[in-house]
Amino acid sequence: MTTVPPAVVPAAPARRRVPDNVPRTGQVLAWPATRALLAVAALLAISPLVASGSVSSTALYSMLPFAAITTLVAVGQTLVIQQGGLDLSVPGAVTLGALIVAKYGGDQSWGLPTAVLVAILGTSLFGLLSGVVVTAFRLPPLVVTIATNALLIGVVQVVSGGFGAQADPRLSDFALGRFLGIPVLVWIAGAVVVAAQVLLKLTRTGRRFELVGESRRAADVLGVLTLGYGVAAYWFSALLAGTAGVLLAGLLRSPTLTAGDSYLLPSIAAVVLGGTALTGGRGSLVGTALGAVFLAQLTQLVQTFTSLTAVQNVVTALIIGIGIVLQLRLGRSPARLLGLFRPGRSRPAST
Repeated sequence: MTTVPPAVVPAAPARRRVPDNVPRTGQVLAWPATRALLAVAALLAISPLVASGSVSSTALYSMLPFAAITTLVAVGQTLVIQQGGLDLSVPGAVTLGALIVAKYGGDQSWGLPTAVLVAILGTSLFGLLSGVVVTAFRLPPLVVTIATNALLIGVVQVVSGGFGAQADPRLSDFALGRFLGIPVLVWIAGAVVVAAQVLLKLTRTGRRFELVGESRRAADVLGVLTLGYGVAAYWFSALLAGTAGVLLAGLLRSPTLTAGDSYLLPSIAAVVLGGTALTGGRGSLVGTALGAVFLAQLTQLVQTFTSLTAVQNVVTALIIGIGIVLQLRLGRSPARLLGLFRPGRSRPAST
């Protein structure tokens, strides 16, 4: 009886590694924060050509505090958008925070520390309500946050009685103060951005947060409790909006009952300009902060160029639209962005 030798199975050929056709420079330029930084640098370079003195120290010191407030609101908006939602209750939250601290921050009332805590924590409860309704009951975020904003405006009307209030001088001195030559509000916004960026990118909680925003079903399969992350996003958004309202009250000294209306669209535009996709998932808080700086400088530049409000709105909207389109188009391919700096090499080589 003869033994048949086993068939020899040929070894599978080694899988050839596909080379990375995108150079290191292209990868850096493809980061959302890098694109936002380039946009800010280009705007600051063009500003003196359009209006002399638009990048002077006086102009920058008057622009940066408002950019910092927009950054605080936009960071909260980024967290919500990363969860696939949208927070339209920002105007009411900013206004309520500003009104509470302005009306009750005096020594003859609650006192400034107590008023600040109530303004921030009390406003954040409305975000907590929105997060529970949106996440637990799976209702559309636009409908829920519009209703929450209406509720906030109603509370503003009840608390104010239809009249504004004067902020405590100590709060104004703090909001207008400087530390090491830089406005205090810029330090606060920078600390919030850095802390949130580290939390999202370097911790397990942050990675799970982005996973839930990218695919809730995949997160459920992996055993991640998705409910808490969605609720936390809306809660933090209202918390930061209330904080921005408190600082805005000190900056304006006499906040009106519509003080927060001008921060809704800029907060969304800053998120998109910063490179965060409206479909949820990963985001760049540093890019969001740079987008807020871009919008603040753009607004100041347009105001120095023309005094007509209608023209200001049209020009600002056009430039923001162009910036958003470029951010979305160039963000798809690092090679496409690199092609702006190397003509003739915008298409990646075939592999």
